Amino acid sequence: MSGKYTIFFQYKNIHLFFIFLNLYVLLSSTYLIKKTMKYFALSLFVMFSFFGCQDEIQTSSPTLQGLQHGDFTWKSNSRSATVNTTGALTITGTDGYGTMTIILPAATVGSYELGKGKTSTITFKQENVIYSTQYDGVEYPVYLSDGKVTIEEVNAETKIIKGTFYFNSYDSTGTKYMNFSEGVFYNLRYTTED
Repeated sequence: MSGKYTIFFQYKNIHLFFIFLNLYVLLSSTYLIKKTMKYFALSLFVMFSFFGCQDEIQTSSPTLQGLQHGDFTWKSNSRSATVNTTGALTITGTDGYGTMTIILPAATVGSYELGKGKTSTITFKQENVIYSTQYDGVEYPVYLSDGKVTIEEVNAETKIIKGTFYFNSYDSTGTKYMNFSEGVFYNLRYTTED
C-alpha cells in the first residue's frame, strides 16, 4: 500500500475501530463471548483496514481525473467541455502543472478507440512536453499508443456528460512515455458552439 489515504477513510476506520472496541469491552464478561468477540473484532478490524488503505479515485462533481502512471491521482481543478458545430467533443482540464485535452469526433454514448491515426485523441502537456496518443514509441520493440474513451451518459437537457478513459501515449520523439488509467470525467457541463 502506498500510504495515500483519504481523510474520509481515516476517520471512518478510527470511528469503527472504537465502536467495535467498546462493543468488545461491554460484551466480554463471559469466556465464550470474550473468545467470540475477540476473533470477531480482530477480523472486522483487519477487513476495514484493507478497505481503508485502498487508493481509490474519489469522484466529486464535476471532475476530470485519473491515475497517472498507476500511482498518482491527477485531478483537474479547472475543466471545460465543448461541442463544436460539427458535433465533435473537446474536454480540457488542468491542475496547474499538467493539462489534458480529450478530442472525440462526436458527443454521443459509446466507446472511442485511441492510437496513431485514430480520429479520437488525448494529449497531456506537462513541463513543456506534449504527450499524445497520436505518437508511438521508438524503442525496440516498438510500443504503440493506445487507449479508449467511453462516454456513458450525455444529457442534452442539462448538458451534462459522464464517462471513463485510459491511455498510453508518447512525446513527439517517441522516447518519453505517459500513462493514465482509471480516468473519469463526471458531471461535466458542456457548452455548444453556434
